Amino acid sequence: MRPGLEEVRDKQFGVFTSWQVLCEYTRTEMRTLLDSGEWVRVFRGVFREATTPPSAQLRVEAARLSMGVPTVIAAYHTAGELHGFAIPHSQPTHVLGLQDSRSRRLIVHRDHIDKAELDLTHGIVTTNPTRTAIDVARTASRPEALATLESALRMGISRTALTTELQRHHRRRGYTQAAELIPLATRPESPLSTCQHQTIHPRPQAPRLCIHEARARMSGASRRSDLNEIT
Repeated sequence: MRPGLEEVRDKQFGVFTSWQVLCEYTRTEMRTLLDSGEWVRVFRGVFREATTPPSAQLRVEAARLSMGVPTVIAAYHTAGELHGFAIPHSQPTHVLGLQDSRSRRLIVHRDHIDKAELDLTHGIVTTNPTRTAIDVARTASRPEALATLESALRMGISRTALTTELQRHHRRRGYTQAAELIPLATRPESPLSTCQHQTIHPRPQAPRLCIHEARARMSGASRRSDLNEIT
């Protein structure tokens, strides 16, 4: 890789955009590198080297560049991955944005978020561990949701903190599932205990919780074009 693009790549968690490439390479050279598999498309108009693993940090930065925004917030399963929760690595990348958008590899959620619910994790802005645990507990399958809650408890997040955060999500999708699973979550000694715990315990009645909603919204900008639009 040429020095100018290499410097840009290193500042962007290993990714680079098509227009950044064209500052150093011709269109023909770029096509050759993509066709040969030396470079790999991450999201629209954003690429990585095939030898660079698609880490959560890399994918979130690629989402930011693809969306054309100055900053982006990792959320749901992707934030859980950054926090070290028991999250399957095959999940799409989840971020927060102004408009809902869904593709096979990138999901943008139009969620309200308060500044108090944000963290900086491995150089990436994320929803904090408590908010993340509840978001995943609401939307994942029951075994994945329970594993995530147990990861949160192992990190030192209290059951009370999880229940308090859940109050903010009353009437949202998956609220009942999360309310059922919080009392069941433990600190398992082995990965098998989560499945055993899920099987043994009956589903309790969901507690009645009051409503609290964060009001702040993210700011954003338009997406960048990819190579197809440049050529």
